Amino acid sequence: MPEKLFKINNLQKKDFSLILSGGSSLGLAHIGIIKFLEEQKLQPSEIIGTSMGSVVGALYAIGNTSETISEKLKGLKARDLFEIKYFQGRIEYKKAKDILKEIFRNKKISETKIPLKIIATNIKNGEKKVFTKNDNILIYDAILASIAIPGVLTAKRIKGEIYIDGCVSSNLPIEVAKGNNIKLAINVLNRKVKNYHYHNPKKGLISNLKTKFAILKSVSRYYLENQTEAKLNTVKKLILIEPDLKGFNSHKLINYKKIIEAGYFEIKKYFDKAKKIPKRKEEKKKKRTSLKRLITFPITETKKIFKDIQKLK
Repeated sequence: MPEKLFKINNLQKKDFSLILSGGSSLGLAHIGIIKFLEEQKLQPSEIIGTSMGSVVGALYAIGNTSETISEKLKGLKARDLFEIKYFQGRIEYKKAKDILKEIFRNKKISETKIPLKIIATNIKNGEKKVFTKNDNILIYDAILASIAIPGVLTAKRIKGEIYIDGCVSSNLPIEVAKGNNIKLAINVLNRKVKNYHYHNPKKGLISNLKTKFAILKSVSRYYLENQTEAKLNTVKKLILIEPDLKGFNSHKLINYKKIIEAGYFEIKKYFDKAKKIPKRKEEKKKKRTSLKRLITFPITETKKIFKDIQKLK
C-alpha cells in the first residue's frame, strides 16, 4: 500500500495520470474526483479508465466538466439501459448503446482534449487490451468493449478481435500509466464497499437463483479486490483514493448525488491530511545548508586572507 502522501503542489508541478476503476454505478464517484480537480485547477496529462471508469473518463477527456458529466448520467435507471432477453438467456444493451452513441457520436480516441486510454479484455487469451489514439477507433466502440460484462452483455468485436469487460484483466489499471507520472488512482470497488452476508440457497426457483447470483456477485468482487491489491506495491508515485461506498448498490443507478459526494469527500480528505504534514525534507535541507555554511565559513575566510597576503608580496 502507498505510504507517501502527495500534496496539491506535487500535482501542480508534475504530470499525473488519472486512473478510474470499474464498478458499475459506483463509478459515479469518479465525478466527485473530477469536481475536486477542477476546484484545484488541476488537469491530468492522461486519463485511463476501465468499464464505468472508461465512460466517465471519456466524457472528461472530450471536454466535459463534472457538472455536465453529472447532467448526462444522472437519473439513468437500469431499465433505461438494458433489456432482458429471457428466452435468449442474455441481456441486450441496445438502449445503452444508443445513449453512448448520442453522447460520443463519431469521435475517435485520437480526438480527445486529454489523452485517453480505455481498458478491455481479449476473450481469446484473457490479455489486457489498452485502446489508445494509435488504435484509431471510435470512443464509443472502445467503451462498449470495456463495459461488456462477461456472460451478461454481448462481447464487442473490434478489428477481428473479440473483447469483454476490462475488469477481467485490470479493474484498476495503474500499471498502464506513464512510468514517471504520479498515479492518481480511484478504486471504487474496495474493502470498504463490502456489505455481504452469506445465506444458504432457499427453496424455490426464483429465491434460489437470487441467492446464487448474490454469491457469484460477491465472489467476483473478491476477485477484483485481490487483483487490485496484488499490484499496489508494484507501482511508484501512487495516490490511492478509495471512496467509502458501503450501502450503495453497484447495479442500481440511484442516489447518484451521494455517490458523487463520496468520491469528492474521499479525495478532499486525502489532500487535507497531506496538507498537515510538515515539510520535513525541506527543513532538513535548510538545516544541512546552514551547518555547511557554518563549517565552511572559517575555511573560506582563511583562503581569502591567504590570497590577500599573496597579493601584498
